[in-house]
Amino acid sequence: MKLRTLALAGAVLSLAAPAAAQSVRLAPTASGKPALQVDGRPFLVLGVQLNNSSGYGPILRDLAPAIARSHANTVMAPVGWESTEPVEGQFDFSVVDGLIAEARTQKVRLALLWFGTWKNGAMGYTPAWVKRDATRFERVINAQGRPVEALSPLSAAGRAADARAFAALMAHLKLVDSQQRTVIMVQVENEAGVLGSDRDYSPKAQRLFDGAVPDDMPGAKPGSWTANFGARAPEAFMAYHTARYVGAVAAAGKAAYDLPLYVNVWPREQPGLERPGDSSPSGGAVSWLLEAWRRLAPAVDVVGVDNYDTNVAPYTAIARAYDVAGNPLFVPETGGSMAHARHAFWTVAQPYSLGISKFGLDAGFGLEGDKPKAEPIAVTYGLLQDTAPFLLPLRDAGKVGVAVEEDGMANIPLTFSQYDLTVRFGPVRDGYGGPRGQGTSDLSGRAIVAEVEPDTFFVTGTSANLKFASKLGETGGVELLSVEEGRLKAGHWTRERFLNGDETAFGLVLPAEGRSLMVRVQRQP
Repeated sequence: MKLRTLALAGAVLSLAAPAAAQSVRLAPTASGKPALQVDGRPFLVLGVQLNNSSGYGPILRDLAPAIARSHANTVMAPVGWESTEPVEGQFDFSVVDGLIAEARTQKVRLALLWFGTWKNGAMGYTPAWVKRDATRFERVINAQGRPVEALSPLSAAGRAADARAFAALMAHLKLVDSQQRTVIMVQVENEAGVLGSDRDYSPKAQRLFDGAVPDDMPGAKPGSWTANFGARAPEAFMAYHTARYVGAVAAAGKAAYDLPLYVNVWPREQPGLERPGDSSPSGGAVSWLLEAWRRLAPAVDVVGVDNYDTNVAPYTAIARAYDVAGNPLFVPETGGSMAHARHAFWTVAQPYSLGISKFGLDAGFGLEGDKPKAEPIAVTYGLLQDTAPFLLPLRDAGKVGVAVEEDGMANIPLTFSQYDLTVRFGPVRDGYGGPRGQGTSDLSGRAIVAEVEPDTFFVTGTSANLKFASKLGETGGVELLSVEEGRLKAGHWTRERFLNGDETAFGLVLPAEGRSLMVRVQRQP
């Protein structure tokens, strides 16, 4: 094999006008988890989400240098119901058209975020004509009998109006973008559920809550909500009605234009007191209600989890709670710190993961004064950009290992079919068990290793030193046949130089600014 031309099927993303319609789909896999494909190739979302009030073409244009510095391939842009349908029945998609035009100019993909009935457990992005008519569009009533700033999921009028508006948006996308497919996915609502009350206490809601649980509520037995779910009954009740509401909105949109649809969740699994309606929106697709949501809202393809935790144990626990049969891991919101940059490496290395997106971007991203600054998440994205056609098939076949540095854990073993290796973070010094990494001051170490062939490995990461070894119990050492520094582009490995001598004698070094290698090894007798 000539490593300079090592490739898997696929080519780099192009937004040039195609001769035939491009494709975006969630392709079925043997695992049961769908895989995102764009233009017939695996696609990994490396996203940046615009601030809540920044979903406009001119703002996206002003942010172009920052987006380029982020190395993101997807911009997550909010689209508010209030700007789309300012007068009932009259739709204005000029904002959407501006976003699409600018994204094409920047050669990035778009994920549109429909801020309809819900945005962070509230109704702030509903049109004024919805907010003014609380009789027609019922609000959630709290236990004290006062309305909160949230439409009730029992509101048939709200559900019908939201579904109509979302369907109109999707129909417009089909009209203007079905050939070029700049928009690759759409988020339905934002962190649906209600803050300010654990459930709706209106007379209509109370009657339903006191009555029998509907037959289509997964896991329920004959009897009341309280009899079935005890102290969790208010959250289960709201989840049932919220999922059906969002499911109706999603189904209307999908009937108009079949793009991948997802919802995002404000997780209640965060450390601290769990109080639905206070610590997280009551009624959202939290992990213990995830299966119910998926059955009640089948038009929603993926349930993603917004995961901002900076500690590795809760971050991975939250992520794994949503990485379940039929639902691939997707983190549509996270932070931009060094911890989040490490977690991003771990996230994208999970089999069938759709990707991750940093929330928030301003014009100064990637700058310190007027000079470039290496933002942690941008370093991660820079190493991973253009790797999807090559890396994701290996990952989903179980041939990728990931190591991220943790406080007090600077030496992480990985095992592959013919070889083992150790990922050592920070300076390497002799110690118990041989040379060991001492850790970095900023916990910046992260590495992904992919077994391309039994003796060939793709390596990428930062602040790490890798050492290959023979399998446990086998005699002999491991010899480096060749070490190439380079990058993946359009699914092909491009060598920039060979590394040898001091650059490999003391381990395979991935510096703080990041590096990608293609390594060939062989067993020594």
